[in-house]
Amino acid sequence: MNAEGAIGSARAHAPPAAQRRFGAVEWGLTAVLALVWGASFLFIRVGIDAFGSGLVPPLRILFGAAALGSFARSRRPIAREDLGRVALLGFLWMALPFLLFSIAERTVSTAVTGMINGATPLSSAAVFALWQRRRPSARRAAALLAGFAGVSVVAFAATGAAHGTADVPGVVMLFGAIACYGVSANIAPALQQKYGAMPVIFRAQFVAFALSLPYGLWALRTAHFSWVGLFAMVFLGALGTGIAYAILATLVGRTDSTRGTIGVFLTPIVATLLGVFVRHEDLSSWTFVGSALIVAGAFLTSRPERAGP
Repeated sequence: MNAEGAIGSARAHAPPAAQRRFGAVEWGLTAVLALVWGASFLFIRVGIDAFGSGLVPPLRILFGAAALGSFARSRRPIAREDLGRVALLGFLWMALPFLLFSIAERTVSTAVTGMINGATPLSSAAVFALWQRRRPSARRAAALLAGFAGVSVVAFAATGAAHGTADVPGVVMLFGAIACYGVSANIAPALQQKYGAMPVIFRAQFVAFALSLPYGLWALRTAHFSWVGLFAMVFLGALGTGIAYAILATLVGRTDSTRGTIGVFLTPIVATLLGVFVRHEDLSSWTFVGSALIVAGAFLTSRPERAGP
């Protein structure tokens, strides 16, 4: 569900500012992204209930690779010297966080999972600042503090005994997944600007599938077949782990890297609504306050820094 790294190549090929617009088509693509990625957490839970947490990662990656492979540009070659970084992305961007999400959602509600996942842009910005040893501007620092304060509020409210929508180990796993996304978002752009987003994602999926398969095969011992679970994995993989990345690249290319990612910031809202109305999850008012802080902090963090003197 991380989209930050997929922005790099589309940004490099974005049209001039005068040609950028945000009309009905752009809003439609934004709505599709928000619905697909917001619903992903619900379908992860459905897959866990059907197949167990071990089978969800390889299945979603398999269907995602099948979907991306249908696009000719996904099969463009990548130089051998860059395959190591692509393999690292397969581990940090998909294999490990997908497994952490699947295990965490056994004890964390889908709504809370979606809220915490909304902090991905915050994680990316924090890793960038540490990586580049560059102090963020006052505005971005304030946005980061607000966003991480929101994550803390959501975590404390969700693990409270009165509501029981999460447990501490599950929340820690989600934080680990978000950290993986933050590192990945700082590795991916250089590769995607060189080759395009889809070839990089497509090959990273092969690595992720190979890494996820052993645990998935082990999980077959206790899994049982379910048509509902299979449909959930097809949706989660083909759309959420596949076509949605192509939509994002198209949207950013038609607009810009800030407006093109509006759908990413709407995913916690969609996940929360689905969790409350579909799974009847109980959330405290503090959880909604924290989610609002996360979305606001992530959106402000995504805006470009002003150029220095």
